[in-house]
Amino acid sequence: MALTGRHEITVEWGDCDPAGIVYYPSYFRWLDQATYRLFLAAGLKRDDVSGGQWKEGTPLVAAECAFRRPSQHGEKLIIESHVDKLGRSSFTIRHVFRDSTGQIAAEGSETRIWARKDGDARSLRAVAIPDDVRKRLVG
Repeated sequence: MALTGRHEITVEWGDCDPAGIVYYPSYFRWLDQATYRLFLAAGLKRDDVSGGQWKEGTPLVAAECAFRRPSQHGEKLIIESHVDKLGRSSFTIRHVFRDSTGQIAAEGSETRIWARKDGDARSLRAVAIPDDVRKRLVG
């Protein structure tokens, strides 16, 4: 069974637009945070920056989010995350935002690659996801 991450956020004033609802970039920030937390729960560091420069990591190649109903300042949301697809060098994490009643407020996904670089960003290459990472994320 795939590892599932869950955490709660409180919608802050700065997360909202002038209409008083969550401004869409806030969801993408929360998607990224939820992915990072899922990796921590699996006992993994998502991106290795120990040498002061990113050498191996998980760059984002696609992201999407569908907004099912507006969320507003002061509301608490639970974000549930799990690996939905796992390829040779790519993986997709699915995220569901639920309100206190369990109703879905938004659903999103991130597709990332396991990558290595030797030099500048143009040297970035997808590589196979290590077996130990696969086991930790999907069991």
